Amino acid sequence: MPRASNVGRVVALLILAAAGAAISNFAASTERKLAWVGSYPRALQVEPAGSLPAAGVAPPAGERKQPPAPAAPGAAPDRASPAASTANSSPAAPPTAPPAAPPAANPAIPPAAPTAAGTADLARAFAPHPDKPAVEIAPADVERLYKAKALFLDARRSSVYAEGHIAGARSFPVWESDIDARVKGLYEEGLDQRAPVVVYCSGGACEDSHMLAEKLYMVGFDNVLIYKDGFPDWQKRALPSSKGANP
Repeated sequence: MPRASNVGRVVALLILAAAGAAISNFAASTERKLAWVGSYPRALQVEPAGSLPAAGVAPPAGERKQPPAPAAPGAAPDRASPAASTANSSPAAPPTAPPAAPPAANPAIPPAAPTAAGTADLARAFAPHPDKPAVEIAPADVERLYKAKALFLDARRSSVYAEGHIAGARSFPVWESDIDARVKGLYEEGLDQRAPVVVYCSGGACEDSHMLAEKLYMVGFDNVLIYKDGFPDWQKRALPSSKGANP
């Protein structure tokens, strides 16, 4: 009988304890209240695959998030961009050297060939004249045409040509027996017959350049220009000249 009474006391104490716990949990705030058995509102929520490591396996060291270091008292929050943070953490780049100055032009190098725009300007300045064999031009125009690589023809005798002529000019002696063959050969080269062609002789009363212009006009060249003052004026102005036979 005494043993049965002890068991009854224990049971009574357990019932009183459970009742007290229920009353305390009921009176507690929401944050501190314990869930009863079977009351688990998040039990059916599943995290996406790969968001958590497998059970019992720690994530690799490189993927572990370290807690941020505590800021110094009174320090302002860091609002710098990632690029600025990288720039602050990396060593300063060495100063860039200034670009080298372009080399000075070599006066010994001849000027480049005229551009397409320069050739077009030349064609406008010295337009073809199909209604007449030739047009006389001034020495300044002759020099301009020479710099533009126009074709120059020397109408004097080949022996005089060999003694001295405008550099690059070709020998077309109108008083020699092969002049017609030379003119025919020039035509057969397929040159632009509307391009300027400069002809000259000894200047003054010399008419050889006019005779050559007439022959060129007869085969279709309609932009022949006569350097009236001729080779003596060229020499006087110390412009490029050569010696020797026709190349």
